[in-house]
Amino acid sequence: MGDKNGNGGSFVGFLAFCVTMFAAILYLLAMALSFFEIDIKIIDTLQSVASVIMICIVSVTGWRFVKTKSMPWKLVYILVLLAVVASVVIPVAVQFAASNSN
Repeated sequence: MGDKNGNGGSFVGFLAFCVTMFAAILYLLAMALSFFEIDIKIIDTLQSVASVIMICIVSVTGWRFVKTKSMPWKLVYILVLLAVVASVVIPVAVQFAASNSN
């Protein structure tokens, strides 16, 4: 495959590992801050970014599975992916709009 790095592991796998570590740090930080009732908006934003990146990684690996399947599989995959993207993008956009209106 063309997605191998110099260490023999896949680039997507390495990216998934890094993003998972980043997300874990952000979620633990958010949990600690909420324990002390501290609300930092940038943590929420970074958590959303980490979630979007994780969805992208899962989408790429999912497509690798689906691309060899028949058209109905691909259609279902695209529809589900659109639903996931909409369910992430719309709340983030609403939150962003609400924070800018204050």
